[in-house]
Amino acid sequence: MEQTADHRHITNSDEVLIKDVLDGKTEQFRPLADRHGQCVQKFVAHMISSAEDAEEVTQDTLMSAFQNLHRFDGEKASFRTWLLRIAYHTALKRLRKESQKRRLKMEVGMEDLPDITTDELLNDTTNERLALLRQAVDQLAPDDQLLLSLYYHNGLPLREIAYIVDRTDSYLRSRLQWLRKKIHQTIINLENNGSRHT
Repeated sequence: MEQTADHRHITNSDEVLIKDVLDGKTEQFRPLADRHGQCVQKFVAHMISSAEDAEEVTQDTLMSAFQNLHRFDGEKASFRTWLLRIAYHTALKRLRKESQKRRLKMEVGMEDLPDITTDELLNDTTNERLALLRQAVDQLAPDDQLLLSLYYHNGLPLREIAYIVDRTDSYLRSRLQWLRKKIHQTIINLENNGSRHT
């Protein structure tokens, strides 16, 4: 009985199912979709606020994975991570299409903000600060919003994020640091603007 169970486990591995699909047994993609679909949907839900849109992005991701399965390279990443890479780019395309980007003119001098000052403000969990934090994040470009979501909400390792977004680890470290400072400055500006109107 143990040999049968072991054989069943091996047969149902991602690698074997992928090979079956590529060999023409397209129905074998269903077990792959069932196995990883929930993970993809949870991942997308952190990036797309609308439940209906998140469901559409998830379905588009699985369809794209099925159509491009021949491009999957198990040497570079697991099937799950490859799916998340597709989900990231699908969600990003949706956000770019639907959102109106609001660019803030605050790039000059951002690098001069000390990290400790940024940390103190961003670690403030009062309701007022959290509301301002959400406003600040909403003003970021979709690419940056998704990067923050991957790192802070999904809790993925930087190396895995680098593969998903097709960037280097060093670039992401630098970008995340810059984004924290940008959010910090946006919150300060929002607070100042609010105080002027009161």
